[in-house]
Amino acid sequence: KDSVNAAHAPLINEQRRLRGWKGFIVPIPNCTTTGLAVTLAPLAERFGVKAVLMTSLQAMSGAGRSPGVIGLDILDNVVPYIPKEEHKVEVETKKILGGLNPAGASLTPHDVRVSCTCTRVAVLEGHTESVFVSLGKKATVAEVAQAMREWQGAQVAKDLPSAPPRWIEVLDDPFRPQPRMDRDTHGGMATTVGRIREDGVLENGFKYVLVSHNTKMGAAKGAILVAELLRAQGLLG
Repeated sequence: KDSVNAAHAPLINEQRRLRGWKGFIVPIPNCTTTGLAVTLAPLAERFGVKAVLMTSLQAMSGAGRSPGVIGLDILDNVVPYIPKEEHKVEVETKKILGGLNPAGASLTPHDVRVSCTCTRVAVLEGHTESVFVSLGKKATVAEVAQAMREWQGAQVAKDLPSAPPRWIEVLDDPFRPQPRMDRDTHGGMATTVGRIREDGVLENGFKYVLVSHNTKMGAAKGAILVAELLRAQGLLG
């Protein structure tokens, strides 16, 4: 997302050069990747991240009328497979958290290892994700929460019209976040995090739950935010 990887925008110039285009194509991330990458960014900056395990519980609105999510298939049910979704999350997270090479022509993906299971559940909107992360150095629950709360993302993205006042809202209530209660936080543009705990299996391990609005920040409004960013950077005529 542009709050995470605004510095990657010069790749547009390389795309134009290689293809001989006057215009350009800028894809937005997979909607499941969005909330994950936003929450990992402050942890990567402050502590480093080595590995991530994630299980998603994704809303029906992300699928349209795809096989396996027609009404009677999803009611009273969990669909344990979303074609191509897991690969997208694993590849895109590394790219978003990666660094732009000095010449501005290519990316070096982050070396974080990412493994996930993506499922479809009977929720209309808002993707929930259960995240386990191995940090690069020791931290406390309070420090992890503080890193998320204080993270401001890329400076250029901070004051854009569609940008939320805070990219991440961390809640102390152990029953939150919930899609119905938290997906529309800051107009659906914030990622809400809760249940931050230490994990005893991973090295320097922590676990948390997030909710991100898949059709707002993860899709249409997120695309508008990208356009605003490119205009602020002088890349949109």
